[in-house]
Amino acid sequence: MKTAFVTGSTGLLGNNLVRLLTSRGVRVKALVRSPERARKLLAGVPVELVQGDLEYVASFAPALRDTDVLFHTAAYFRDSYKGGSHDAGLLRINVGGTRDLLEAAYQQGVRRVVHTSSIAVLAPRPGHPLTDETMRREAQGEPDAYYRSKILADREVDAALERHPDLQASLVLPGFMNGPGDAGPTTAGQLVLDFLHGRLPGVINTRFAYVDARDVAAALVAAADKGLRGERYLAAGRDLHVGEALAVLSAVTGLPAPGRRVPDALLGTLALLNEAWARLSRRPVLVSWQGFRTLRRERTNTAFDSSKAERALGLRFRPLEETFRDAVEWFATHGYVDRARLPRSVGSLAVPPVPRVS
Repeated sequence: MKTAFVTGSTGLLGNNLVRLLTSRGVRVKALVRSPERARKLLAGVPVELVQGDLEYVASFAPALRDTDVLFHTAAYFRDSYKGGSHDAGLLRINVGGTRDLLEAAYQQGVRRVVHTSSIAVLAPRPGHPLTDETMRREAQGEPDAYYRSKILADREVDAALERHPDLQASLVLPGFMNGPGDAGPTTAGQLVLDFLHGRLPGVINTRFAYVDARDVAAALVAAADKGLRGERYLAAGRDLHVGEALAVLSAVTGLPAPGRRVPDALLGTLALLNEAWARLSRRPVLVSWQGFRTLRRERTNTAFDSSKAERALGLRFRPLEETFRDAVEWFATHGYVDRARLPRSVGSLAVPPVPRVS
């Protein structure tokens, strides 16, 4: 791999992927919507910026020429959980954009693609303690619009493979990503920031599959080299209750973690009030009704089996303590939180074992 094209290059995963590729001497063409923002986030990184948007793939399609591998990490995600209906945007960008991108890349001579999917496309099965890549979720009847869009985006990859027998494409399925470089921030990063600013009134009763974005980036690069055609590889990380994750953050930063649980009834009421506020103000909300429903439904569906990626791609997961240390350090360095708020330095800290939360 001498040249790579990366979509979503200013996202949490994308910018870590760009940094990893360039550190290995790969020439990177990075798709960005705002070159000014990209130059700030990727300052000092030897990267070629390509301005464009997945809603208008034809406008940047020529830049795909002479690319060895296309890494597709871009997705419409964060805003889809901020109140109101986002079905049209999700379908247009996540599904239509993926379809157009794959076809444009093929027409420009690209024959190797690594697509970033999601654990959202999988569903557990009775009698199986861990969910693996074979347990695919059906789009029909899926109430979460983001989940549905990611399922349909995967189908576009399948369809491209059927259309083009010489196309090599594999998929990586990340969990709930954290880490440095979360300029958005993502939902995961916003949770960390809310903790750092003392804005969490309590602990939501749900679980996530926590993974470092840098580990997912490494999985993507490995998939470009070792991934098999049409294969899916889980990069889900560590299954933890939110309370356990906050205990890690507390140990890393010295800030107290909230102790009380937020009852579902209260969270649901807040979500409904937030939805009403979103319609009146046309501004994003902290907890949407769809977000609440998904958190409640998926709270026990976060145990995933990433052993296939560990065997085939050599994937290894760093400790969550390291992930949170580096994420907090990045937020402090870039002005998202006042370093004076942190009782201790996050640079060198021995973190005690994380207590289990039932």
